Amino acid sequence: MKFLYLVKKELLLFLRNKGLLIFVIYLFTGDIYIAANGIDLSLKHAKFYTLDYDMSYESRELISKMVPPWYNFQGYITDSKQIESYLMKDKAVGILVIPENFNENIKKNKLDLALYLNGADASTGYLFAGYTTGIITDYYLEKVKNYKNQIAKIDLRSRVLYNPNTKSKYFLALSELFSVITLLVLILPAASIIREKDEGNIEMILISPLSIRKLIAAKLLAMTIIILLGTTVSINLIIKTALHIPVRGNQALFLLLTIGYIFTTMGLSLFIASISSNMLQVSQLAILFLLPILFLSGSWTPYESMPLIFQKLTYLSPLKYYLDAGYAVIIKGLGLNFVWFYIIMMFLMGLPLFIIGTFFINKKL
Repeated sequence: MKFLYLVKKELLLFLRNKGLLIFVIYLFTGDIYIAANGIDLSLKHAKFYTLDYDMSYESRELISKMVPPWYNFQGYITDSKQIESYLMKDKAVGILVIPENFNENIKKNKLDLALYLNGADASTGYLFAGYTTGIITDYYLEKVKNYKNQIAKIDLRSRVLYNPNTKSKYFLALSELFSVITLLVLILPAASIIREKDEGNIEMILISPLSIRKLIAAKLLAMTIIILLGTTVSINLIIKTALHIPVRGNQALFLLLTIGYIFTTMGLSLFIASISSNMLQVSQLAILFLLPILFLSGSWTPYESMPLIFQKLTYLSPLKYYLDAGYAVIIKGLGLNFVWFYIIMMFLMGLPLFIIGTFFINKKL
């Protein structure tokens, strides 16, 4: 019963800390909403010009396929010398060059085009090239099939599962939620312990019947409750209602995953509290641990794009397992028979971290 009173005390202290309360509410609501809508990984309003040496019906028809909101056609240029000038001055993301006899070449089952890209913004240039190549390929196949005795040599069909419209906000919203949980798991327990140091309560606790271990356990349980409540509100209020992202899996299973991840990461929070003297140091050390966890999780950079040594190091990031399992539950609707492996891996990683963190905090206090 005394332990429950301690948990209640920690929750009340959190609610009375207006600054921290507003910060947590914002992270679970506004931050996730802005991250989902403020960043778009799809091509939007990309400016481009065309140098058309053919000026045929077919060449104009091809240009007409590149429509808003993905493209923003700026017009025609008349000289190849203008290409470099337009790209150097960032007037365009890309310039499409259509050669002479374009329509005749298509009738002969030939396709010869040039696409110049502005590589200053590599991600936008990559998207522009991908979208444009797809449009050109579809146009070419359509035209070839319309001519007598011509057989299309390519027949590509794609089917996107779980996110048929390939909306980037699905990934961005969930990725931001996972990052927010990681940040709060690192900061909240450590901040709660440091507050006791700042207020001089540690000395009073040492001479009271209350043990330090019970106090720390109460703080960890209270912070876990706060994070779980914030996660539940974020999923139902922001992800499902505001962003209209379908949550196909069992929310209880996702919260179970979250509990496992909190346990995995709280050991680092205890270690931060043991070597910090004030809140400023807690914040600095939390960022120091947060960045490698995020970088190695695959949330910012695809696993396949990393150097080989970093690919191996990703297995040391607890967030990697939480991400894989979380996406599987929320987006794909998979159950415990799939995610049990990730729960075990998080527990195996979390146990030594928790033991180390507990050892250092007990030694320090």
